[in-house]
Amino acid sequence: MKSLPANNPDWLIKKIIKKGGTISFYDYMNFVLNDPNNGYYGSGKAILGSKGDFVTSSSMSDDFAFLLSKQIDEWLIQIKSKLICNDNLSILEFGSGDGSLISGIIQYFLNCNKEKLKNVCFIIIEPNIGMIKKQKKKLEKYLKLGINIMWRSIEELENKSLNGVILANEVLDALPVERIINLKGKTYRQAVSVDKESGRLFFEKIKISKELEEGISFAQEKLNINIPPKDAPEGWTTEWHIDNKNWLKTVYEKINNGILLVIDYAKEAKRYYSISHSKGTLISYKNQQIIEDVFESPGNCDLTSHICIETLIYDSETIGFETLGIVKQGEALLLLGLAERLFKIQNEIKNDISKALSKREALLRLVDPICLGDFKWFVFSRFKKKKIKINSSCII
Repeated sequence: MKSLPANNPDWLIKKIIKKGGTISFYDYMNFVLNDPNNGYYGSGKAILGSKGDFVTSSSMSDDFAFLLSKQIDEWLIQIKSKLICNDNLSILEFGSGDGSLISGIIQYFLNCNKEKLKNVCFIIIEPNIGMIKKQKKKLEKYLKLGINIMWRSIEELENKSLNGVILANEVLDALPVERIINLKGKTYRQAVSVDKESGRLFFEKIKISKELEEGISFAQEKLNINIPPKDAPEGWTTEWHIDNKNWLKTVYEKINNGILLVIDYAKEAKRYYSISHSKGTLISYKNQQIIEDVFESPGNCDLTSHICIETLIYDSETIGFETLGIVKQGEALLLLGLAERLFKIQNEIKNDISKALSKREALLRLVDPICLGDFKWFVFSRFKKKKIKINSSCII
């Protein structure tokens, strides 16, 4: 058992001891991110943007929301034209961060198609009270304009009640994950234990759960994914997104006619579960720095894990979604007019070179394959009538 250096707060130590001194990594990740009083998101201490712990596409540039809004507008027009009734449309976002994306979408419609806002409601699904406070502050000016913005839990929405677009931008990568480790040729579930005297955290192995074992076996049978891969080295570790399927099922049940857009870091299974990827994809962010030690400042850092492309698509289609396409973010934004936005920056801000360069750099980072441009856009749909065709400008 390797003890790792850590600055562990009393609240977390007490929680682990209360659970018997050992908890699954899933529970650890859930505590440090979502505890309502001390978690990174749950308490609202998460700071996004260039002056925070990490940047998101929407916090980096207003142009991201503008370009994505063009696609959303196109989808809403098509969905509305294919509805038999005159139901109002919805734009729903899961985990809205500080509200930057919803703010940008509303501003797009105020500038480009103000009348549409009369028949569109905005729904935010945010489980963390601390983040809701930030979102309400960000969106206060739009609420004062009478724009229909509401905060709901997913349970409060009726089944088949949503007609419109559902957004999950950098959401699935923050759902708690199980960690799997290969030791002496056997597969175990990774756990976190605490030394009661020193308060230090260390990794422990525990028996793999039945649910986890079934998921791994299913992936091998249906998708030819071997976990661990053949000849995996001692200590080979990876993540398993055990909540994804339930999340997708819940979303599917709420949609009447609509599009689900998932945007996240994602890898193909052959890379995700390879021998060379022996430490998994889990990383921590703080002050714009990647921290590989996941026990560093728990509750004060973001924890995130890449998504597996094949399992996400398979789970979605098994539930009933139709996959309309998958595209890299950089390609999607270029198809939606990013090059034109770059050209306009040169003409619109001639007298402020510093501002122009800053906006240009932000836009380029959105398409940089080493940066945010490697995000994957997954476009799924559910319609009452199966043979409804939806076109998407963001997909070739």
